[in-house]
Amino acid sequence: MLEAVIFDMDGTMVDSLPHHHKSWDVFFEMQGIKMEPAAFDRIHHGTLYDIMPRIFGSHLTQQESYALGMIKEQAFRELYKNDIQPLTGLLTLLQQIKAAGLKIGLATAADNTNVDFTLDALGIRYFFDAIVSSDMVKEGKPSPAVYLQTAQLLSVMPAKCLVFEDTASGVEAAIAAGMKVVGITTGLSQAQMMQLGVVAAFANFDGLKVSELSKIFA
Repeated sequence: MLEAVIFDMDGTMVDSLPHHHKSWDVFFEMQGIKMEPAAFDRIHHGTLYDIMPRIFGSHLTQQESYALGMIKEQAFRELYKNDIQPLTGLLTLLQQIKAAGLKIGLATAADNTNVDFTLDALGIRYFFDAIVSSDMVKEGKPSPAVYLQTAQLLSVMPAKCLVFEDTASGVEAAIAAGMKVVGITTGLSQAQMMQLGVVAAFANFDGLKVSELSKIFA
């Protein structure tokens, strides 16, 4: 039986990825770095603690990675602050999930500053019974760590959780944690999502109801 619904954040609750891409361009310009898109695609996975040493070298300390990451994320927030809005249908679905007595979790590769920025800008923090960011786990997605910790904080077995995700690494992480996944197609097609092993895929949350989630989960 479904007991908890866990959401990824960027690309799932908000269509923020275009602004993240722009903020990387700003960051590279600030650092005087030229990065080809194909090269960046190969290193752009995991948390900022994972990504920064791939850009600047393995000698980088965690503190240095964090400081560089904060420069990049500040650029992102400046770019996105006037455009941020929830994905269609998100608020209604959150209200329905909460009313149904299911627990709600957030499991994101974003750091705490971006979590605060997003949840407070949308006014949705009160919906979440557990929030786990990249600052709280040692390994980023596709490691299942962020999803396993979220389930632990929710006091729910992973097998009783349904996840909403938008990326291949996120889907892989949730499945590795033993959870069923619904894809949100802000970055991948429905066909690509189904190939990753999701149980369903949607463009957004418009019209989704808890009763439908229960059927999907079953």
